[in-house]
Amino acid sequence: PLVAVCKPGRIVLCAPQILPSPLVKDDGTARFAPITSTIAVAHSGISADGRVLVAAAQRLAVEHAYTFDEPIPIDIFLEEVSLLFQEYTMKPAARPFGAILLVAHMPPSTSTSTSTAGTTSNSRPQLFRIDPSGAVVSVLEKNRSYAIINGNNFGVEVETKLQELATTTSSPT
Repeated sequence: PLVAVCKPGRIVLCAPQILPSPLVKDDGTARFAPITSTIAVAHSGISADGRVLVAAAQRLAVEHAYTFDEPIPIDIFLEEVSLLFQEYTMKPAARPFGAILLVAHMPPSTSTSTSTAGTTSNSRPQLFRIDPSGAVVSVLEKNRSYAIINGNNFGVEVETKLQELATTTSSPT
């Protein structure tokens, strides 16, 4: 599973790794990858598909930066990666990707920035989920702190859940 904790000004991504047996070896697949200085991607699902998707996302960002001499805007990045997912659902003799991508976007520290589509976004962190079907879903609401697991927003405040977890798991000394 992927876990994301989003607070104003930061996003924390983590993936607990529990091996079922000491005989099982870790395949060494990194679950997280930086794409640009403002975009990071985490994948969950089939590791081989995740590696292909991360490599394609990094190549997309590098090609955009080389062609346009600017970092790739988040809206173009999401559209291009979702088209890649969609392409594999329609391609003959190919199976769809068996991985989900969690895309974290931390805009530059300026107060507002304008994307190529002309929309203005605040400098709040943004978190998106891209499903194997190619659907892009924003998983953050307003300016609150949320816990997201595999892209599913539980709609609860992070501080409340962390305090509950601390009180139930604390052991007497």
